[in-house]
Amino acid sequence: MTLRITLLLALLVATIARAGDPAPDPYPRDDVLRLNHAQAVGTHNSYHQLSPLYPNGPPHDFDYQHAPLDVQLGEQGVRKFELDVYWDQENGLFQVHHENFFDDATSCATLVLCLEILRDWSLEHRDHHPIFVMIEPKGIFYPATLSDEPICDPPDHVVCHYDELDAEIRSVLAPAAETDLLITPDEVRGARATLREAVLQDGWPTLRQTRGRFLVAMLDGGADRAGYTAEHPTLEGRAMFVNSTPDLDYAAVMMRDDPIANLEWIEDRVAEGYVIRTRADALDDAQANDTTRRTAAFASGATYISTDYPVPDYLDNGYYAQVPGGTPSRCNPVSAQGLECASEDIEDGVAVPEPESFGLAALAIAALVLLSRSKNAVI
Repeated sequence: MTLRITLLLALLVATIARAGDPAPDPYPRDDVLRLNHAQAVGTHNSYHQLSPLYPNGPPHDFDYQHAPLDVQLGEQGVRKFELDVYWDQENGLFQVHHENFFDDATSCATLVLCLEILRDWSLEHRDHHPIFVMIEPKGIFYPATLSDEPICDPPDHVVCHYDELDAEIRSVLAPAAETDLLITPDEVRGARATLREAVLQDGWPTLRQTRGRFLVAMLDGGADRAGYTAEHPTLEGRAMFVNSTPDLDYAAVMMRDDPIANLEWIEDRVAEGYVIRTRADALDDAQANDTTRRTAAFASGATYISTDYPVPDYLDNGYYAQVPGGTPSRCNPVSAQGLECASEDIEDGVAVPEPESFGLAALAIAALVLLSRSKNAVI
């Protein structure tokens, strides 16, 4: 038996012996780091496609489009999504598009379909940090007219559809007797009287508790928020958080579009423990390749940062917004300050195949990859 064969057999035996040992924890900081200690990029109107109504090009405000949701997740590092919903009275479901008729091209036509795409990707990639989904109620679906009203049936707008909205979210992300992927206000509130008290005193759940799951919030601060919270003043029993302000009992998630004008406000709220969403760009500054707003957004510590341009493929000037040094996200520069935290502790961009789906050789490779990711490994 040659020396080479002997060494190969020894390696094979060692690999088989190690196969029964528990793999190193790829996220050893998950019991210390919390949901709000991350900073990630998301897309604005994440479903949006260019409307075919404009053969010479769409109006300025409609001139952007996004890849399918699972491509955004898998190839672009997107971890926050925004979905505009319209209640379709005839079919009893929520449609997803920007504006009725004038700008309704979409990569996923219904809320359930959009959420299913996100869920299916999540179930195949269980190591992702919490994905944030913002849902904006835009009104009632009309085939050829705009809608700028609560998701309540006309003409008297008394019968509203907030329970149906919750039910659609739960049907995909928290179906009975299946994997519960939904982080709810009840879970975060725990034994506290209000969400605000829980966030300020206990903090958000850890990454260990929330990895591979979803946080959903209503992107509205007016009539729909009032209707959604009317009989649920601390969001008890609700599927979504809501866009809030620090004085409200359900304060947990907040939104400020302009990170320049609101830089100090965002920094202060992030330091207190709230989850904040801001925007890295509007169409004008992105198309002018003005990065001032993008720089302010990342520096503010906002938890999730929206962009219309997550990759440099759409604009000729090369503008895009991605987390600096993130894989695909990073430690929050404000809320994680002073903590032992590296981007790979939030989410490692290296994809490791599931060992069960490959042969013994792939098992050995997977084991070596896991060992190489350990900070103390010597190979």
